[in-house]
Amino acid sequence: MCLVLPARVVSVSGATAEVLLHGEQQPVSASTALAPDLRSGDFVLVDRGMILNIIEPAEAEAILAIYAEMEQLLEEADSVHA
Repeated sequence: MCLVLPARVVSVSGATAEVLLHGEQQPVSASTALAPDLRSGDFVLVDRGMILNIIEPAEAEAILAIYAEMEQLLEEADSVHA
């Protein structure tokens, strides 16, 4: 399963941006081909090395909260079946 990940843009250089994914210490490179109007500090959705679009910070927080809830539910289900 692939998850679209929210990230914060650290820098932009041509067709590539350095983005910081939640929980990571080092930025990773992502293509800006689908979102060419990026600026440092923007929040974006990243899928397989491609920035899909720019999102609001509140939307990034909401997505991360949903992923955290999904993780907790999966851990609870695993503990029931273990």
